[in-house]
Amino acid sequence: MLIIIALSAHEAAHIISAIFLKIKFDRFKITLFGYNFNADLESIVLIKKIILFISGPACNLLLYIIFKNTVHAEFADINIFLAIINMIPLVPLDGGNICKTVLEIFLDIKTVCRYMIMTNTFFIICLLVIIHMYENYLFFLLIIMALKGILEENRCLIEKSIRRNYNIIKLKK
Repeated sequence: MLIIIALSAHEAAHIISAIFLKIKFDRFKITLFGYNFNADLESIVLIKKIILFISGPACNLLLYIIFKNTVHAEFADINIFLAIINMIPLVPLDGGNICKTVLEIFLDIKTVCRYMIMTNTFFIICLLVIIHMYENYLFFLLIIMALKGILEENRCLIEKSIRRNYNIIKLKK
């Protein structure tokens, strides 16, 4: 039950940030990996994206600080765990989205997508080693998230390629 409260606080922080930053979203849904809202982030400025992505882990860190030396220390521990896990540079985690956003400043989107696919693959291998060493199968959820991120990045690459080819054809006419 405590993890659901911590996850809800995390996602509520993202939603409150989106509203505060005037980021429009058209759909809100609950998934296996938490809550998700559909927003077009391509037209959002860099700093707003970073604030949006960091708001969830920051909320968990704040809850950890508030509850760490109280009778609710278990709730604090759950929150610091969520904050740390969410900052791993895996897409679709917040750390991966921050990493991707910063890389988009310096690199073209195709290179960024490829980098994120490689990063996710690296962390999948690391997580498989951790699972093997400690026989802790909870990390399979992170592997599933990493695989989901790889699929999303591949979809992004395909969409960009289709758009580019469509625009080239359109220009030739």
